[in-house]
Order: sequence, then C-alpha cells, then structure tokens
Amino acid sequence: MNPRRLLPVILIFMALGLLPVAVLAHPHAWIDLRISFERDANGQITHMLHHWRFDPTYGQYLFDDAQEHQPGDTPAVRLQGLAGEILDNLDEYRWYSHLQMADEAIEIAAAGNPRMAMEAGLLHFRFRLELAEPVDPAGAALEYKVYDPTYFIEILHQEPHGTRIVDASGLVDATCEARLERPRPDPAVVARAMALDSGASVDYDLGRYFAERVTVRCD
Repeated sequence: MNPRRLLPVILIFMALGLLPVAVLAHPHAWIDLRISFERDANGQITHMLHHWRFDPTYGQYLFDDAQEHQPGDTPAVRLQGLAGEILDNLDEYRWYSHLQMADEAIEIAAAGNPRMAMEAGLLHFRFRLELAEPVDPAGAALEYKVYDPTYFIEILHQEPHGTRIVDASGLVDATCEARLERPRPDPAVVARAMALDSGASVDYDLGRYFAERVTVRCD
C-alpha cells in the first residue's frame, strides 16, 4: 500500500488522539490509480484509460460479491458482469474523473468494454473514457483529478508511473510530461473526514479536498 496514505492518519492522530482508523474515519477503501491518455495521429488527446488496483480487503469483498450475485459459469465471467455494473453506476459520478483545459470542463463518456480481473491476489479494474471533443495538449495544459466525492474510497496515483501519454502507435509519448500535485487539505477538513464512520451522512464535496491534481503538457 502506498505509504503516502498513512501520513494524514498519523498527523491527525498526533494532533487529536483519535480512536483507531478501523473504528472511525473515512476513507474505508483504497485504490492505486494509473492513467493513460491516448493521442491520435494529429496529436489530439481522445481517450482516458483508467487502471484501478483495489486494496486487498475491498478487492476481495468485490470479488466475493461478484461470485455470489453476478450471472455466469466461471469466476472470470462473473467479474466481467460486475465490471459492467460498476461502470454504469459510476456514470452518475462522472467516473470520478474531472478534466479541464484553460479553466473549461471537458465532457467525457464511457467507451465501453470494462475489464476486471484478480491478478496476484489483487483485484484490477480497467475502463476507457472518451473525450467529447479531442483536445490539443500542446496548445494548453490538460488538468485532471480523480476522486470519490464522498471520500469513502481514497484514490491515489500508483508510483512511479501513475500517469502516461501514449501516441497513436501505443508507445509512450516522450514529448509529453505529467506533473502531480499532492493534496494539502486543511486540518479541519482532515478532522471532519476522520470523524465520519461508514454509517455517516454522505458529504458530497469531501473527496475533492483529498484529490491529487495532475497537469499534462506536451511539446
């Protein structure tokens, strides 16, 4: 698990002496994130590919749920059923993805064919989003955040290659770079998150305070 996840917990425990995180606090699940942006032959970014790796406990919960409730003759088929269901449900939350360029929001849509698989004991979820209009990352910087607005799930980029840009041939584009800015939530916001338990009322703006921001630039 990413060691950066422990820092806010340690700091707030030192300051407030709260109960163990298993008893109180958001988040309750964790995702290691990888993002790939696809550029077409004209250099325009057209798609955003998500690769989620769930923490062992939440991943096993999802796997077991799929085996019990999804139709299909094999574990793999039942996982695919869950992948489609999750992708559909995330529509309401914009797939946790917020993109903008020159302060203008970029609309996105699911491109279909999500994939879910258990790999080396960890559950992986992959899906693809299509930008409503291709954008030129050489003309202006593309910025994005990926977060659960309720902060039930914490999503952090997997190091060291959390974000990459690939060209039309599928190779990493060396003319582009991605800069990640870590969140710096106010201590009062951290305390609010730590005080919530799994049955607390949903706070639909909490997650944005803990979201990493990534800026993509290309030559």
